[in-house]
Amino acid sequence: MVIVALDYVPHCYSAQDGAVVHRALAAAFARGDYVTLSFKGVSDVPSSFVNAALVPFVHERGTDWVKKNLRIVSATSQVAAMIRRCFIEAQRASMPA
Repeated sequence: MVIVALDYVPHCYSAQDGAVVHRALAAAFARGDYVTLSFKGVSDVPSSFVNAALVPFVHERGTDWVKKNLRIVSATSQVAAMIRRCFIEAQRASMPA
C-alpha cells in the first residue's frame, strides 16, 4: 500500500500532522500491509512530525521491523536525514542504561 503524506495532511509541519499520518500507517499495518510512505511534494519536515508519525513504530516494534515493513520514497535529503536522526535518537532512548 502507498500512503502519500500530503493526501492526509496539507503539510508536514507539526506533531498534529504527524499524528494523522501515523494513524493512516497504523491502520495499514493493522491490516498486515507492507507500506510505502511517499513524501512527494514535501521539501522538509521537523523532528516533531517524524516523532509523531514514525518513531512510535520504532518504540513499539523496533527498528528492524520498521525497516522491513515501511519503505520511504520521494524524500528529499533533508527529509531522509531527519528520519534517520529521529530513528537514531529513538534507538538510543530505548537502550538500557
